[in-house]
Amino acid sequence: MRSLSSLRIYSGGVLALAALLLAGCGAEKASDVFSVSGNITYDGKPIPKGNISFAPDASQNNQGPGASAEIKDGKYEMMPGKGISGGPYVLVINGYDGVPVASGEGGMDPNGKVLFESYRMTVDLPKEDSQQDLEVPKQK
Repeated sequence: MRSLSSLRIYSGGVLALAALLLAGCGAEKASDVFSVSGNITYDGKPIPKGNISFAPDASQNNQGPGASAEIKDGKYEMMPGKGISGGPYVLVINGYDGVPVASGEGGMDPNGKVLFESYRMTVDLPKEDSQQDLEVPKQK
């Protein structure tokens, strides 16, 4: 019969192995993560400042990583090593005029005034680095 301390060591080892195996499940290899960049306009003009987020479309069974990028002068680019796995994604775009304005409590908002309500679109992205030029239609 095993002693209580050897049983604890055995149990701890099994739990550690299970944690390692679970940590590896679903992990994306660096070679499976792709960068997206491009130009982005609103009503035909470059968005001066903003952000874009890429969320895997769970309704289409995409469980890849999400990512985001800043928009500056109508261009966006994901940071190195941060990207998407390709397939169906939901994009959310926020755009601002880029002219700093006063915000609450004496601070400044460097983004400026909102150009449009958050715009949402779905896209099917390639499983490779790509350029995706996007247009946010004028809202009424």
